[in-house]
Amino acid sequence: MSFYPHQSNSRRNKRDQTKDPLMKILTWSNAIAAIVLFAAICVTALAKPESVTFFDHYFQVNVYRRPHWNMVLVDYIAALLALSGIVSIIGLIVNSQRLKRKGDYVRATLVICLMMSIAGLGLYFFYA
Repeated sequence: MSFYPHQSNSRRNKRDQTKDPLMKILTWSNAIAAIVLFAAICVTALAKPESVTFFDHYFQVNVYRRPHWNMVLVDYIAALLALSGIVSIIGLIVNSQRLKRKGDYVRATLVICLMMSIAGLGLYFFYA
């Protein structure tokens, strides 16, 4: 046995440096769910009806504004919300497997993404 710090417990140091595959899946699912949900929110901003602004009133400009939702983009929003929900569910399943360890916790991002995806899909199916 050696007393040099860089040589002691070399197996343990290598094991600590490699990430758990569940942790990698959890990290990626967390990021993908959040990014896809953000993309759905951005597409929603493009799909919503255009409204008359302050400057239109102030400068008395008559410009045609689309008074209805762009339904093609609404279908894309539903697909993005479904993808975000599926990835969130996968992440929560992986997270439930990791909760057996001492320092683990439920990822709030996954729960929030799942709730927002379910709410958005509920609105889509209710109004479509």
